[in-house]
Amino acid sequence: MGKKQHSKDRMFITKTEWATEWGGAKSKENRTPFKRLPFYCCALTFTPFELPVCTKDGSVFDIMNIIPYIRKYGKNPVTGAPLKQEELFPLTFHKNSEGEYHCPVLNKVFTEYTHIVAVKTTGNVFCYEAIKELNIKTKNWKELLTDEPFTKEDIITIQNPNALDSKITLDFDHVKNSLKIDDEELKKMSSDPTYNINVAGDIKQMLAELGTEKARQTALLGGGGSKAQNERAAALASILAARSRIKEDSKSDANGESKIQPAFSIVDAASASVHGRSAAAAKAASSDKTAARIAMHMAGERAPVNAKLVKSRFTTGAASRSFTSTSYDPVTKNEFEYVKVEKNPKKKGYVQLHTTHGDLNIELHCDITPRTCENFITLCERGYYNGVAFHRSIRNFMIQGGDPTGTGRGGESIWGKPFKDELNSKLLHSGRGVVSMANSGPHTNGSQFFILYKSANHLNFKHTVFGGVVGGLTTLSAMEKVPVDDNDRPLEDIKIISVTLFVNPYMEPDEEEEEEKGKGEKTAEDEDNEKVGSWYSNPGTGTAESGAVGGGVGKYLKARNSQTESAAVDTSLTAISVTKKRKVMAGEFKDFSAW
Repeated sequence: MGKKQHSKDRMFITKTEWATEWGGAKSKENRTPFKRLPFYCCALTFTPFELPVCTKDGSVFDIMNIIPYIRKYGKNPVTGAPLKQEELFPLTFHKNSEGEYHCPVLNKVFTEYTHIVAVKTTGNVFCYEAIKELNIKTKNWKELLTDEPFTKEDIITIQNPNALDSKITLDFDHVKNSLKIDDEELKKMSSDPTYNINVAGDIKQMLAELGTEKARQTALLGGGGSKAQNERAAALASILAARSRIKEDSKSDANGESKIQPAFSIVDAASASVHGRSAAAAKAASSDKTAARIAMHMAGERAPVNAKLVKSRFTTGAASRSFTSTSYDPVTKNEFEYVKVEKNPKKKGYVQLHTTHGDLNIELHCDITPRTCENFITLCERGYYNGVAFHRSIRNFMIQGGDPTGTGRGGESIWGKPFKDELNSKLLHSGRGVVSMANSGPHTNGSQFFILYKSANHLNFKHTVFGGVVGGLTTLSAMEKVPVDDNDRPLEDIKIISVTLFVNPYMEPDEEEEEEKGKGEKTAEDEDNEKVGSWYSNPGTGTAESGAVGGGVGKYLKARNSQTESAAVDTSLTAISVTKKRKVMAGEFKDFSAW
């Protein structure tokens, strides 16, 4: 009550109230220099760590940077307190499939707003929510991943979003005092250029061997490592074997046996693959193409084998190019361009797997899944599956094999890398004996495959079905009855002894094209033979024969008509020949002398 009871009921605030109570401009002395270090960076170099270690106060360092610092200064770079190497403990950060740091229990991705803690005894990093709900509240003092016991004092806070004043980079001891170890590093870098390079594995070995005799030999062989050298050596071995076979064939020909040589031999095909050209372009005989395909795959070719050169409807443009530019040699004839296209087979493939428990006859859907069947057939031709065991068998589900290592993690395709799925609504995992590709996710097919004991519709459109068992279901039943251990591994070895290839559709398109080409040439020849007759070669003969009918006065009229018709025929033949010559002139420019 009183006179000034409403003195505060004003529609504005004063400058003092705005500056002190209601926000507004503050003095620069009161402002916090907020530059907080991210949780994934080393507190010494301010760069992302690779081998993180931690102290009891929650400071994270990279072990390659903190060890030289402790040896030189003997204190914590953040707090300035004495620090020894024994007080450091390693951290284990977990990543998801996308490469982001996350909590291994809740799968929560770590951000700058996540409360992150670590267990000192194991070094595993979690979000605080998981430790709070599963350990602190339940009083279950066992680590969530390893079940090792720990205490509440072993929980180290790495990042706390509620404590904004923690881990401010300007407050670090080594920043305030400008403590560095760069001088020594610069000296070492000046003396050894590879000092500051993270050399490990192949790079370290390569730098060590640089400038030696072995490096010179490697460069002469084309480089690429031991695997590439072995592949080239295998391809060259196939070339030498083919050359020796050709020499033997030539000797047999000299003895009196005649043999038609193909336009291109296996040597051309294998040499083309070694020197980077497509072996499919070399038209060898069908018996030699298997060796050419093997040489091509071993030489590292990634292109599909069933690629063919097809005549395009466009010309090469050489004639027009030489006509408009003086820098090109004159070309007076247009030729069609040949392009490389992938021709898929139109037939099924058939192979027989000879196993320790019997034979399995498999039909391959080469017309629907050409790339997958090409991979399987080529691996069979190379003997890749010979001696390979089925490493996984689950009764009433499937049996899996095709891994030479026998672990379920090995095996690769003929291209040396995973290839894409070929999913089709016509091919489903329904029925016993379905053959499908095993993978570890979309488009990760290699050499492993599995055969179904029973329908598995939950695998539809996740795995590529490329075949089915059409013979030997009793063998499949015997394989299903083999006992297995706790890891679904058969206690009795089920191995593929060898593979017999009955029908390979990837070799037949060339033969079909040759047959069609031969039929086309024969048809054209027959048509030309039909044209050669009395009408074209001697038109008077035909008319005379037709005119020599009847008697009396009419025979003189017919003879006169025949002479008139023969003259007309000669004129028409001349016109036809002129027309043909004009067609030839239209396709070929000759030397332009008639212009």
